[in-house]
Amino acid sequence: MTNSNAVTGARLLADDIATALGYDVQTDHSAPAHLTEKADRAGGWISLRVPALDIEMGYGPDPAVTPDSVACQLATHIQDDILSRTSMIWPAYPGHDDQPLVPGDKGWYSESDPAVLVPYGHARSAHSPNTDLERVVRWWLGYWFVGLIADKSGDIWFSEHEFEGDLSTIRPGLPVEYVAGDRTHGRFRKAVRVRAAS
Repeated sequence: MTNSNAVTGARLLADDIATALGYDVQTDHSAPAHLTEKADRAGGWISLRVPALDIEMGYGPDPAVTPDSVACQLATHIQDDILSRTSMIWPAYPGHDDQPLVPGDKGWYSESDPAVLVPYGHARSAHSPNTDLERVVRWWLGYWFVGLIADKSGDIWFSEHEFEGDLSTIRPGLPVEYVAGDRTHGRFRKAVRVRAAS
């Protein structure tokens, strides 16, 4: 039987997605057949599914798990997919441009302003990207080393593997030079090469 804290944590994240983006979000505590034994050893299973975006993430949480830990674990693994499949900035925080809040131990927080903390279940907003940006990093998920470059002809997704230089220099607003390839990630073209503009 899945811990009620795990169910609560999944529902908090589901509320953040549904409220901010309007999608139907399903939570489940039944492990897929091929993972039943693993889930039993872990003391249960919890998953979150966004059918309209074809996103699903689940795992067997530790029995002593907190709701915030579950929300963080699930959010960490689906945030890039949600950003890439919706083209929205999520979760948005007013005054922080196109950099979304990122998942942390106690809720969504701002990497540029650690005083900003929004508890899971209370991240109620998302917004369309700023169309005035061009040739700069739009957003960067430092915990996953993936980001997006603003481009008028269609934004460009990149990861640490395409970036030439010191990863610690990457931040929203950083002017960059890049080459886009033929592959895609969600709605975005993928970069072949990215570096800070000289």
